[in-house]
Amino acid sequence: MFGEWYRLMIHGRFEKPLQMELLTRPEFVGTRKVPSDLNLLSFGQIIQLQEITDVERMFFVPACVVLGMNESEVLKSDAVEIVRFSAWVAKEMRRINKLFESTNRKPTRQEVEAGIEGLKFGIFGTVDWYALRMGIDDHEKVMEVPWMRIYKCLQIDSEKHKYELRLRKVYERERDAKKKRRREIEGYSQ
Repeated sequence: MFGEWYRLMIHGRFEKPLQMELLTRPEFVGTRKVPSDLNLLSFGQIIQLQEITDVERMFFVPACVVLGMNESEVLKSDAVEIVRFSAWVAKEMRRINKLFESTNRKPTRQEVEAGIEGLKFGIFGTVDWYALRMGIDDHEKVMEVPWMRIYKCLQIDSEKHKYELRLRKVYERERDAKKKRRREIEGYSQ
């Protein structure tokens, strides 16, 4: 039972540290089927999983959020299933976090000079951006949106912004080339 295993772990009864990164996804935790990925979770569920900061929550929150279990069900579950499931959720969260990080871009020198670093608002900033982008008047409604939809919108907006920066540079190069030609022509005519 997970409850027994957990008490032993908390009291340091294991000689070797647990290598969770080596564990694989179980097919089931008890009678609950484990999804093949976390792509169908809402943004609010992803946030709950991202907020796990201590060992206790690492085992209970994934089972509650993803599988809809309560704490007593987790404690009565097979320890191997719960530990494998928690390790798999942690791997999935690293994958999801990398996807969101991939939408970030390096700010330009001008943006840094203007203070873009002060515009990092964390999760609330993402929720607020999506609400504004989609015309949603209640931030709580954003928490119900599938996280993949929010990620895809971030990806689209990020790619569009990168394109706009590249286009601006093309226009600047063309403008500079025209100025240079004009100066050369003016220099020959004198």
